Amino acid sequence: MVKIVTYNVNGLRPRVAQHGSLRRLLDALDADIICFQETKLSRQDLSGDVIMAEGYEAFISCNRSSKGRGAYSGVATFCRVTSAFSSQEVALPVAAEEGFTGLQETAKNSETIGDFVLVTPVEEEGLGEVTKEELLKVDNEGRCVITDHGHFVLFNIYGPAVEEDDIERVRFKLLFYKILQRRWEQLLALGKRVFVVGDLNIAPSSIDRCDAQPGFEKQTFRKWLRSMLREHGGPFFDAFRSKHPERLGAYTCFNQKVGAEVYNYGSRIDHILISGACFHHCGSVDDHGIFPCHVEECEIMDHFRRGNSENMSMWKGGRSSKLEGSDHIPVYVVLNEIPELPVHNTPSSAARYLPEIRGRQQSIVSFLRKGMIYEHKDAMFMHRADESCCGDFLESKAIYKEEPPTDIAKFSEGNDLQSVIKRKNRDQLLNEGSSGNSHNSTATLLATQSRKASFSCIKAVSNKKNKHNLSSQPTIKSFFQQPKSKPGDGSTNSLVTPPDTLRGMDELHDPKNDCLPESIQCTTPATEDQGNSDVPCSLSTDKCNDATLEWRRIQQRMKMTLPLCKGHREPCIPRSVKKGSNIGRLFYVCARAQGPASNPEANCGHFQWATVKSKEKCGGLYLRGSWASCRLGP
Repeated sequence: MVKIVTYNVNGLRPRVAQHGSLRRLLDALDADIICFQETKLSRQDLSGDVIMAEGYEAFISCNRSSKGRGAYSGVATFCRVTSAFSSQEVALPVAAEEGFTGLQETAKNSETIGDFVLVTPVEEEGLGEVTKEELLKVDNEGRCVITDHGHFVLFNIYGPAVEEDDIERVRFKLLFYKILQRRWEQLLALGKRVFVVGDLNIAPSSIDRCDAQPGFEKQTFRKWLRSMLREHGGPFFDAFRSKHPERLGAYTCFNQKVGAEVYNYGSRIDHILISGACFHHCGSVDDHGIFPCHVEECEIMDHFRRGNSENMSMWKGGRSSKLEGSDHIPVYVVLNEIPELPVHNTPSSAARYLPEIRGRQQSIVSFLRKGMIYEHKDAMFMHRADESCCGDFLESKAIYKEEPPTDIAKFSEGNDLQSVIKRKNRDQLLNEGSSGNSHNSTATLLATQSRKASFSCIKAVSNKKNKHNLSSQPTIKSFFQQPKSKPGDGSTNSLVTPPDTLRGMDELHDPKNDCLPESIQCTTPATEDQGNSDVPCSLSTDKCNDATLEWRRIQQRMKMTLPLCKGHREPCIPRSVKKGSNIGRLFYVCARAQGPASNPEANCGHFQWATVKSKEKCGGLYLRGSWASCRLGP
């Protein structure tokens, strides 16, 4: 039995942090092959904690595009194996490839899976002539990893999400899937079984979308995806829909900005497509195939939905703590009667062999030269440090500096390494037990003491600087406390805002609530002894309580200035326009989670522009990514 899972993690590092470790995340999915999309990892940021896990081999593709967006997209395939070498497991691929155009440098250095070759420029229907540069851009966003598992070739895909009015990205997405289709057709023509899993960012039919409007299925990419399916004359089975043709509300992606998962208001864009012959020896292709003969089940893993945990609060208009988890839900497929493979090893393109993980190979000459450079820098650094804070060791430092050149230095100047080593051994034998050794030992000991003392002085200075830097960083708590009194001033330091000041800050509040309870007010002299254990209350606790109270008052003041939605008469939440002619303009929407229009408990659809058009005019407070002000009317 082989289990395959596809999961858009919406950032691999947050998911690893959520589960505690990469191994725990992978074990929670409990599959032989796990395909992640939208890892948001760059090659420069790769590290073992997000790529390497005991018992798994990883194959990744990262974004190489220079669009200025930072790390985005990215895919990774993790294969659960008992041994990375001399294995017969189907989960361990016999070959792997980053990208699918065959033009990446990694593909050039080894044979592409299925010997796929694109002769550029390419003529593509509806796109005209496609240049090599355009094809490289398709692969440079880290959207595909191909693994050949002997009995089938697996494509881990993260499809582009585009706006219909973005002509450049629409062309990019169309080219992306057209070239992919060529690759699939070429492998199927060779008799290969092809599995396609991942977030394709396409809901093929109206049943796969919560709010499908008339004409929904006429969109270009939905028509293309349906043309790939068996019921429309294509080669692939949609594994989930073929197993559950009439199931409603089966969604895998939800808009996290509006809490759409609360009322199951989403779309099914994460797919598992399967094509190819079965493992039975028969002549009829119609009655036999990899899907009808070997796919046991295909399901959506609903227990991974955000907010399902009992310890997590549900979405409350964005004002509660952010829910952990991706905005997607994993999908899995189970295949049975899959035979083992001949003995094979982990492909050379595995993550374990990446320079960012394993390290880059160095020559012995570069290694010795680097050591010499570091030694010289350390000596110069020690000399300066000695002059500044450790003058007692200057004499020993001079002895250390006057030592003859080392063999490494001689070798770096062009001497033969073998002759240097022989001379070194001969000198050791002749001078063993001589007085010269004791002199050198003394010099070395003094030099060592000098370096230790210098490091201790430098470390002390460094720690003082770090402490100063840390203390100079303001916190949100410090915003709510008054400045400390100057030395000699007889006044005391109050950790809370005076009631008179609070009363003046907010005229909309009940004056009775302006004063803080006496139980949490704590005033201490500015020159208080830190070792005094008779302080009536903890300063840290009081600061936390005071800051919390102030923050609640700010939230309450914000709430009182927000308009009420028409459907529920509840305070709205402020938003701002992200693009277009009204970019930056504020508006209000219903705070409830989005859901079907027939559900009175869901978002009522209220929308209202703010009375000011720019944050510069409102002079208000910044709360959760939006500006709001006491002067903003309903």
